[in-house]
Amino acid sequence: MRHSWILIGVALIIVLAALVPACGPPAPGMGMAKESFPEASPKTVEGGVRFVLFAPKAKRVNIAGDFNNWSTGADPLFDREGKGVWSITIPLRAGRYEYKFLIDGARWAPDPGNPKKVKDGFGAYNSVVEVGP
Repeated sequence: MRHSWILIGVALIIVLAALVPACGPPAPGMGMAKESFPEASPKTVEGGVRFVLFAPKAKRVNIAGDFNNWSTGADPLFDREGKGVWSITIPLRAGRYEYKFLIDGARWAPDPGNPKKVKDGFGAYNSVVEVGP
C-alpha cells in the first residue's frame, strides 16, 4: 500500500513538471530568465548606469531607490520602440544603491536582470547596484 502512494506522488510530480512550461512566462519583473532580456541590467554606460526592464504589458514604469530618495515619480523609464523594453540611464556617483521598479504605479518589482538582491524589510527584495570609482 505504501508503495502505491509513493508511485502516485512521483507520477504527480512528473505531471506537474510537464505542465509548468505550458503556463507561460512569469509576469514582468517576477523571475524571468536573463535570456529574456534584450540587454543586461544594470549596466555602466556613458552618462551613468542604464537600467532595463522587459515589461511588454506595462503602461508606465518608474525606478525608485536610494539614489532618488525612493521617489515613485522622479525617474520614469521609456519604451522608445514600443516593444516593452523600458530603460533609463541615471548618472550615479560611486557607491552602493538599492532600487526597485514600480510598474503602472501599483506593483513593485526587483530587477529580474540583476541577481544582486537584499531583503527590503517588507517581505520582498530590493535589487542592488554597486558603482565603482
